[in-house]
Amino acid sequence: MIRTVAPTAFIPAYRPSGNFGLTVLRWIAVARQRRDLAGLDARALADIGITPAAARREATRPFWDLDA
Repeated sequence: MIRTVAPTAFIPAYRPSGNFGLTVLRWIAVARQRRDLAGLDARALADIGITPAAARREATRPFWDLDA
């Protein structure tokens, strides 16, 4: 069986499929995104429609917490 996988910028949230490598990549991406979010000032947050409190809540979530 041949399986073709196209590269993508989006890695879906962990689903128990046995592909732990993709899960680790997703965790790394989420950790980076939350770290970047924590570094935004109030003006940048307003530009993307997020309150500082919401950004703080999201940025302090652990990397493995992928649910909305």
